[in-house]
Amino acid sequence: MSEYCMVITTFENNEQAKPVIDALLEKKLVACVQELGIKSHYVWKDELCNDNEVLILMKTTNKLYEELKNELLEIHPYETPEIIRIDIADGSEGYLSWIKEVTK
Repeated sequence: MSEYCMVITTFENNEQAKPVIDALLEKKLVACVQELGIKSHYVWKDELCNDNEVLILMKTTNKLYEELKNELLEIHPYETPEIIRIDIADGSEGYLSWIKEVTK
């Protein structure tokens, strides 16, 4: 496993995502957060759902992942939030160094 990772989650909209994003940045659990509008199709409680959502991409270190995951579970408004870690196998040295510099 590398030193860095990207963590993804989703929200209903940008307004719902903003306070969570701000809290994670202020606590230095993430270096960068990007928002993308998506359409999600899924089954929830035996019902087919099709919703517009915001996909959040967070860049951080693997060392901080457990703390980030626990914070998301605590403050995320969804009953069962998507929290997925993707290992960053390689990247530009300057960008990865910056992630390390601005996180805890």
